[in-house]
Formats: sequence, structure tokens, C-alpha cells
Amino acid sequence: MKTWIEPVGDTMSKSFSNNILECRKSMPATLKAVLLETALLSGVLITVCLFLTAACTPARAQSNDSQAQAGAPVRDIVLQGKLQCSLRRQVVIPCRGVVTSLNVLPGQTVRKGQVLARYKLWSDVAQQLQRQVAAPQIKDMELALANLDKTLISLEEKRVETESLVNENMAPSNSLVQIEKEIQFQRKNRKVAEERLQLERRFLVEFKAYLKDLLGGSLNPLAGSEDASITAPISGQVVSILSDLREGLELGPQAPAFIIGVMDPMVIHAQIHESDIIKVHLGDKAEVTMESVPNRTFEATVSRFSLTPLAPGVTEPSYYDIEFTIPNSDYVLKEGFKGEIVFQPSRTAGSSSLKIIGPLGLEKMGNRATFQMGGKGET
Repeated sequence: MKTWIEPVGDTMSKSFSNNILECRKSMPATLKAVLLETALLSGVLITVCLFLTAACTPARAQSNDSQAQAGAPVRDIVLQGKLQCSLRRQVVIPCRGVVTSLNVLPGQTVRKGQVLARYKLWSDVAQQLQRQVAAPQIKDMELALANLDKTLISLEEKRVETESLVNENMAPSNSLVQIEKEIQFQRKNRKVAEERLQLERRFLVEFKAYLKDLLGGSLNPLAGSEDASITAPISGQVVSILSDLREGLELGPQAPAFIIGVMDPMVIHAQIHESDIIKVHLGDKAEVTMESVPNRTFEATVSRFSLTPLAPGVTEPSYYDIEFTIPNSDYVLKEGFKGEIVFQPSRTAGSSSLKIIGPLGLEKMGNRATFQMGGKGET
């Protein structure tokens, strides 16, 4: 079979080549010239197109960059969050007692140290505190110190007498050595006892000052001559009062009674995407609108943001906590209001230059280091 196929293949190949040669010989010279010119023209056009494409690509990229630098529209960053006081302090009743008066109302402005309510201490609590203030251990330590002084005086007299006898050869010298060792030992004991007494006295002074502040500025409530007071720890507004707090209510120790908050300024927290956090800097401005306060826009300032994601997972994108400060001089904003935050970092003053915050919040500005806190830099 193989010997038959090979001669046939050679015959067909030679026949096909002969046909092509005959066609080329019979083709007119004019048609040959046209085909050749067409092929050359096509090659030139392809070369020109490739050159123009390569030349236009950098120009287009440069044009896009120049448009971006010239102030092309930037996508707004839109966030949502809820308002809260810039500072909150919970006020508790320190000791068990019965409320005798309520002196403030919700929303009322108070100053630091102002009386919020009064209460009467339970008798067993007052007696226990009186014993602590009396500090009987101090009297025992004073008595022990006095006894040591007596012992030292007696030993000194004995040493003088023994020294006289030794000088007259009426007593051995070893007896004088023993007395001097005893004196040194008692002096060390007295020094330790005196240091302990001073320490206890200092603790008592500090405890009285702490208890006085705890009871509203006086120790008289211990004797039952007057009621104890609950005072405001900071200046601000009364944002919350225990729902059933009223005269006659019995409260246990550390029972929460009030919450005092600073409502000017207010802060709003939101979650920002990882692709947007790199565009944000301290001091950037934003506009905030509230559902509860329609037809009004509030200016906010970026006061801080976290560099650690809220949920450091791998499968989902990272979100970071960001805080904005909002002035609230008319107290129209309340805790819990929902707000929408809109800002363009590239158009704000804070984003024109890159700020690198160090591990301790130190920001490098020239040759000085500043600490960013609440949107303000301190050297």
C-alpha cells in the first residue's frame, strides 16, 4: 500500500505546482502591478496606525492627569452615624441611703460640684464610716511609740550608770557592750514604729478628704446632723436621670443615679471604608444633615480616626471608626440623632498635604512634633 501512495502523492504535488506556474504566466502584467501596490500600501497603513496608537497613549494619560490636577470632580464620601456627647460621666450614689431631695431636671445645665440630689445615710453605714475615721489603730501605734521612748530613756540612764562603774573597775566592760546593743535595737524599733505611724496618719488624712468629697463636701452626714449630697463631677447637661429616682427611694451603694454630658460640642461616629480612610486627615471639614433637624446643615470636623479595623477579617473589606466634632451652641442636637455625613477630602484644607502620625500620636511638622487631640495640635 505504501509503495502505491508515495508515487501518487508526488504526482499530485507536481501537478499543483505546474498549475500555479501556468496561472502566473497567464496573469496580465497590469494585475500583478496592482496587487503589489495594494500589498505595499496595506503595510504602510498598518505601520502608521501602530505608530499613532503608541504616540497617543502617553498623551491621553498625561491629559487625564492634568484634568485631575486641574480640579476634576471627586466622588463624595457619604457616611452615616449617630450623635453622642463629647464627654459623659455617670454619677452614682456612693453609700446606701434614702433620697431626701431631687434638685435637677433632665436637660438642665449644671456646673461642676453642683448638688444634684441629697440622701440620708443608713445608720449602720454611718457607724462603720465613723469607726474608720476615728482610726483607733493610730492611737495604739502612738501608745507603742511612747513605750519605746520610755524604754530608751531607761536604757540611756542604765548605760550612764554602767559606764561609770566600768571606769571605776566595779563592773565588767561586757555589761556596757550589751546595754549599747540593746539601745541600738530599740532605736531601730522606734524608727520603724514612727514611720508606720506617719504612714497611717497620711492615709487617714487622704481618706477623710476622699470621704468628704464622696459625701458632698462635709463629714457631718456621719453624725446624722445633715444629709449627704450627690454632686456633678463635671460641668455639662443632665442627659439622664434614673427613671424611678424620687424622694423616699432607697438606693444601694454604687447605684447609678445621673448621667452628666457635655453637649457642646457633640461628636458623631461612623464607619469608613478602607479605600476612603487613606484620603482622610485630622481637621478635614464635612457637612452633616439630621433627619430630626430638617432644612439645616451642620459643619463637622474630623477629630480622630482609628488605624485599626473594626473587624480584622480577611474575606471582607475593612472598615474603620472615624469621629467628627459638631458645634452645638444652641443645644438643638441631642444624643441618638441619626446624621448623614458628606465630605470631599481633596477639597478640604486638611488633605492638601500628607500627615504622618507616629506611634504615640506625634505628627511630624517641619522640625517640631505635635500631638493631635480633638483636631488641635499641641507641641
